[in-house]
This record gives sequence, structure tokens and C-alpha cells, in this order.
Amino acid sequence: MKKLSRRSFLQSMSMAGAGVALAACAAPAAPAAQESDGEMDGGDGMTGNLQIWVQHYTPTESMEQGPNNPLPHNMIQVISDEYMADHPGATVEIIRKPDNLASHEWIVTQQAGGTIPHIVWTHSFWVQDEIDKNWWIPLDPFFEQPNPYVAAGDPGSERWLDQFYEIPTEAKRGPDGKHYVVPIDLVTTFFFFNQNVFDEVGLSAPSTYGEWIEVQEALQDTIIPNARLAWYQSQVGAMLYAKKDDIINADGGVASLEEVGCAMKNGLYTASDPEYGEWFRLVKQLIPYLAPDWAAEGADFNRKFLQKDVAVYEDGSWRFGYLKADPLVDFEWSTFYAPTITEADSPYAIGEAAPPIGGATAAQWAMATKTERDGIVPLAVDFLRYVTAPQNAGRMIAETGTFLPNIKGVDVNPDLREPLRAITEGLGEAGMVTYPDKIGTEQREKIAAIWTDFKLDVVTQDEAAEQINELLLEYADEAIEKNGWDCS
Repeated sequence: MKKLSRRSFLQSMSMAGAGVALAACAAPAAPAAQESDGEMDGGDGMTGNLQIWVQHYTPTESMEQGPNNPLPHNMIQVISDEYMADHPGATVEIIRKPDNLASHEWIVTQQAGGTIPHIVWTHSFWVQDEIDKNWWIPLDPFFEQPNPYVAAGDPGSERWLDQFYEIPTEAKRGPDGKHYVVPIDLVTTFFFFNQNVFDEVGLSAPSTYGEWIEVQEALQDTIIPNARLAWYQSQVGAMLYAKKDDIINADGGVASLEEVGCAMKNGLYTASDPEYGEWFRLVKQLIPYLAPDWAAEGADFNRKFLQKDVAVYEDGSWRFGYLKADPLVDFEWSTFYAPTITEADSPYAIGEAAPPIGGATAAQWAMATKTERDGIVPLAVDFLRYVTAPQNAGRMIAETGTFLPNIKGVDVNPDLREPLRAITEGLGEAGMVTYPDKIGTEQREKIAAIWTDFKLDVVTQDEAAEQINELLLEYADEAIEKNGWDCS
């Protein structure tokens, strides 16, 4: 497995420029459907009414671009219409979720009421807590079969799973070792910054934690330095725990849920560790430079950045597409990668760059067990294969320019090829012991709230560590018993 050096990461993530965005690549002609055993042959026989909710890819109400609709899109509707034209017995209905409902709240309500669409966008870390509810269908048997919509000899033509990049896709396995989501695209994160402001103050993008503090100090008299603290918090933890990686994650691959759970149980990863204490310290040092409402629910940090109220905005790769499309952006912007914690910054650091945040955490499409009850599993699987064929997925992903493909053979703008390589060849968050997705939803949300209380001085560091330790052990004990993990 190829691992990227600090130099490689920094080179890959230090892209600048207001003109950087994903390219709308031209789609190659669809190959003829290949024959395969059983009903899922990509040809006739696919009948039924298939309901899908696809989150970001849901068509916009209008295809007219404007300030309130910067990225109009409808490619999933186009692809669905093409599928229905090729399969006269099938209908595909695109469901719209009410805007005022949180995604997971809506999913839980729909599952409980038996009204869930057949194909649903969801997070794999939600699914891992719902396996015993029998809400989702394991996809592994289907992944082992060919995708009939992929040209012969291309990845996926013999085994559907081979279409997807291995490392981010393997990270989607649940605690039972099974896949429950089809990971269609990828994200990663950057620090977006106002190049004009940096130039006025005479600053360049920081590459180390110490430089990042210095930059924010220099900006304070001119502008709010940073909008918020997001994924970088987990990257700080990862850099401080780097010396323990070989112990906790001995095989050097994806840090599995079992490895992380056992590390908690065996005292290798606790909030009482000196590394965790240093994590508290370095994160707390960043708080004075944030927007005053950094902890407020619903704060619009993107608007703060667009209105030039803040100099820096940590966000995901999707922001490239939005910034390029927004006609109101009247300043030059650039990006820098997560500043590295060096040995000079902390005795626990080894000077290696932070693992890139991201992976297959954007379009994750699961198949609800309602699909079995309605007797349309063959149709649902066939449609998923149709959408994920490169000639179709490429059009859908490129239309908005907000995500990177997790499907081989889908092109990407040359400016973003290095970040794509970093996510697909390096371990990224998949190898991070400190990433929140490595624990259960209930404990993860409580730990996030404790961190917020600590950053707001509601609790002391010792109090935060004690509360977090209780939750880490609670999760570990539950997961070990439930999944039969051997932590000896």
C-alpha cells in the first residue's frame, strides 16, 4: 500500500486560485449491456416503481442559475429518464426531503413508518448503529457480481466492487464486515482564504501549526482570522497520536472499528493520555481566533467568508464548485492544507503531515429493506449499477463540480488530481484513530458536546477528560460484546 509523505501531501493540498473547480468532463458513449446470470442482466425484466432520495444530487427546482441557485442541476433526472427509456417496465421516482428536517431525523422517521424510499442517501456511521434494526440490505453479494453497464475489461465488468477505489470503499465496511452503502463520490477538506486580505497584510499561507498561529495573530487587527474549527481538530489529534499508530493499527491499513474499540478498552486511546492532553491544549489555543459565534447552531460561515467578514474558512472540496459559480465572489481566493504540527510545536508530534480528511463520505446510497418487501431488489440493484457506471456517474458528479469521484474511469480536473490521489492512495481519515466516525453515534455526539463545553470554558480539561473516558469505555464495552471482538 502506497503511503504519501509530508511533502506529497503538502504539494497536493496547497492549490491556489479562484479558478480551480472540477471539470465537467465529457461522457463516453455507454457500452452495450453484458449478459450475466439471473435477473440482473441490465436488460428486460426490470419492472416496478423505484423510489430514490439522493440528497445533494436531487434536482434543483429550477435550472436557471442565480444567487440563490448557483449550481442548478438535474443530471440524476436525466439518467433516470434514460434508464426508464431502456427499461419500459420500470419507473424511477425522485423523492424530495422537506428542507426543515435534518437528514437522519427524516430517515429514522421514514424507516419507522415504513415509508422510506428504496434507495437512500445515508452515512455509513449511522448505518453501523442500525444494523440490528434490519433497516438496510447488505450489498456484498451484489458487489461480487459484474456490472453489466461497464465495458468489457474495465474495472467492474467482472466484479462490481472493483469499480470503486479500494481504500475509501473498504473504510465503509460496518462492524460486521459488510458493506451497506454504495460510495459514489469523495470529499476532502481545505482551508479557503481571502488572497486579497493575505496580500494586504503581507502574509503567505501557513504550512505548520506554529505558522498558523502567527498568521492568525497578524490578521487579528484587520479581520476575524478564521471562521470556525472543523475537521482540523481531528487532524490535530491524529498528528499527536502518530507515534501510537503502529501499536493501535498494527497492520498499517484502515484503522478498523475493532482496532479502535480495542485500543479504548486496553487503555491505548483514552482522554487521560498525555497525547490527548496535548490535543486539548493545541485546540484551545486556536479558539480566540475564531468568529464569535463559532459554536452557534446554524451559523452561516460561508456567508461570513463571502462577505469578507473572516479571512479563512475551513470547508470541503464542494466549496470549489460553489465559489467558482457564485457571481457575487469579488475577491481572489486560494487554499492551504491542514498545517502540520512539527516537533517544535509539540513533543508528541513526528513532523508528518496530517492525514487528509475525507473519503467516501458524500454520496453514500443504501438500499432499504423495504426494497425486499416490495419485491424490487433486482430493479434497485440494476439501477445502482447503471448510475455508477463511469459514463453515467461521471456526468452526475461533474455537473455540480462539488465532489471527487470514487469510481475508476471518471475524469477529474487536472488541478484536483493530486487531492484525488491523496484520498484514494493514502489512508486519509480511514487510518485515523482519532476520527469521530470510529465510534458509535450516541457517544460521538456526546463527546462533541463535551469538546464544545471545554472550548467554551464550561468544563475544565480534567472534567472533559473524565467525561470522555466514560463514553469511550461505554462504546468499547458495547461494541466488543455486540460484535464479538477479541481484544486480548
